[in-house]
Amino acid sequence: MALFSRRFGLAAALAAAFAVPAFAQAPAPAPVRGGALTIGVESDFEGFDPIRAGVYSNSTVTAASLFYETLMRLDDKGNLLPALALSMTPNEDGSVWTAKIRPNVKWHDGTPFTAQAVADHFNRLLDPANRFAGRAYLAIEKVEAPDDLTAVFKMRGPNAALPRTLAQPTVVTLIIPVKVAQEKGADYNRNPVGTGPFVFKEWRAADRLVAERNPDYWDKDKPYLDRVTVRPLPDSDARYASLVKGDVQVIWEDRAENIVKAKKDKNLRVLQWVGSGALVIPLNTQREPLNDKRVRQAVSMALNRKANAAVLTQGLRPVYDDPFGPSSGIECKDTGALKYDPAAARKLISDYGKPVKLTMTVTASPRGREGAQVFQADMKKAGIDVEIKPVDQTQLVKEALTRDFQVTGWRIIDLADVDPQMFANFHSKSPINFSGYNNAEVDRLLLIGRTSLDENKRKAAYCDLIKILNDDAVWLWSGSNIDFAITRANVRGIPALRGGAVQVEGAWLTK
Repeated sequence: MALFSRRFGLAAALAAAFAVPAFAQAPAPAPVRGGALTIGVESDFEGFDPIRAGVYSNSTVTAASLFYETLMRLDDKGNLLPALALSMTPNEDGSVWTAKIRPNVKWHDGTPFTAQAVADHFNRLLDPANRFAGRAYLAIEKVEAPDDLTAVFKMRGPNAALPRTLAQPTVVTLIIPVKVAQEKGADYNRNPVGTGPFVFKEWRAADRLVAERNPDYWDKDKPYLDRVTVRPLPDSDARYASLVKGDVQVIWEDRAENIVKAKKDKNLRVLQWVGSGALVIPLNTQREPLNDKRVRQAVSMALNRKANAAVLTQGLRPVYDDPFGPSSGIECKDTGALKYDPAAARKLISDYGKPVKLTMTVTASPRGREGAQVFQADMKKAGIDVEIKPVDQTQLVKEALTRDFQVTGWRIIDLADVDPQMFANFHSKSPINFSGYNNAEVDRLLLIGRTSLDENKRKAAYCDLIKILNDDAVWLWSGSNIDFAITRANVRGIPALRGGAVQVEGAWLTK
């Protein structure tokens, strides 16, 4: 079945996505207004100008979502909803998309939000002079604003994924006022101005960011909270202890022990989102000895992924042989995955004929260190020596983007469509292809996935693609992409944790 029916056209298909089912539902409890919420996150924030930040961690997206918004939104079932744009309509082949901008929206400084702001934001990211690596996530040629309420996205070719790609908050999609950012320069990172439900109050580096309710927010019913504080708490056990004590009301969490404990605590609630994407171990194909396929295959076959997941995640994260999680809509019958076989791994290392020593760069967190130690132990069984190099999140990202690593830990975040991540990570011309991988057939399949309007062709292309990536052992899929948050029992209204971000526009507190 085609992704968009030719009979009805793309526009009709998109309109259908906005249809509201006509059945009665039990009324949800009425949200309570007022109150303050504190969120504990894993790391400090990179800042709020994407050009200067370069990348947004899930901690930064949590903070940025207070101030900034996307053109479209996704509900918990993945349906498109209007946000800063009321609609996005394609031309016949999906090479041009027209966004109708919501009227009467204001930036926090009181100036009107217009289509020109949309064009300025995306065109700045797309400008090669700005050296913004995140442009690899976009298939946009340019954006034009023929009037205040119309933004026209001209694509590099047919593209079915654009509205869904723009619906999830990321470093690319959260729209900032370019003129203000340019005027303030480096100071803008400490003085963000957006259209979002909360306005910036203060930021104490490595301590807290404080936001207050936006009284002029375009959605007059929201937000319900008066005040939100986001606190970087890198130590997961300390973060969990703060939650139990009540110093924070919501935490992002990835430590299995804490999630298991929370499920048994009547004062806490565990929120879970099984997304697309995966936890991964990228291998730098441009660095010796990993520029040799035999060594990469040996690393892949020496890694006991299922046993490791059972130990590290207590069964919370199943392991798949590809990065296409349940919400992706892609299921491959044959992934070509290399099976766990330490004896075969040792044979490949023997064939290589030289000692293999690797350095694994990980975040200096319990989660990072534990994962690296398990990796190290597995590699030792295959005759591969691994040195662990713990660094902070910012340094890890920097080293990855500059290909200044051998092995690292990473995550393909949950996106509404797999195209942006797969294209960015594996196309030979992508600046985010930090494995340095170059394969003409992979490039061809990625273009099919990006441009085809036939759903079956797209799925087939991605399944053929994964066979090649698994055989070449470019990235190792070490766990499924499941995001967890833990809240106090009185917290309500937090949506699906897409990309690990905790969004609180609709959050409220019971009395």
